[in-house]
Amino acid sequence: MNTERRWVIFDLGKVLLDFDFAIAAKELARYSPQEEEQILESINQSPLLHTFERGDWSEAQFFQKLSVECRLEASLEELKKGFAEIFTPVPSMVEFMESLKERGIPVMVFSNTNVTAVDYIRAAFPFFERFDAYCLSYEHGCMKPDTTLYGVAQLMTRCTPGNLLFLDDRAENVHAARQMGWNAIHHQAPEDSIEGVNQWLGA
Repeated sequence: MNTERRWVIFDLGKVLLDFDFAIAAKELARYSPQEEEQILESINQSPLLHTFERGDWSEAQFFQKLSVECRLEASLEELKKGFAEIFTPVPSMVEFMESLKERGIPVMVFSNTNVTAVDYIRAAFPFFERFDAYCLSYEHGCMKPDTTLYGVAQLMTRCTPGNLLFLDDRAENVHAARQMGWNAIHHQAPEDSIEGVNQWLGA
């Protein structure tokens, strides 16, 4: 088996990093007369967030629109900090990803995300620099489960679909991967995902 030609592709949020938008809502509420719950509705998988994560707005445009919607009075740096500091690593998954690298298996991040989050993650979590490739929604103008983005990711690997294994916590994203001919695991528990990847690799 040629493991060099088999890629393991990781979603980021809820797979390698846990996150909680309620943390951001609480922090941003310091700069607004709105309640935390109202702010949370504006940032948690909202149309506003999705527009940002498709790359339709710059960072400055997003925070300007968020400031209007949530009546925020803060500097751009304060808003970025409050918005982004919501992540914590999932240790077993990070360790597993790094073990794949040590075995010579290429790994990719394939994520619906935004430039503010990625800048923070890159600075805060050294493991993020260990990947062989990155397919990030805001850089390509579309989001999972749009199969266009899966096509972009596959081109990055220069592999056929059967040599790709994708882990994602959202069923619709897993379904789209399988439609593309990829192997895919619906990530729920780290131990189950790790076992599934190792079985696929023949480890």
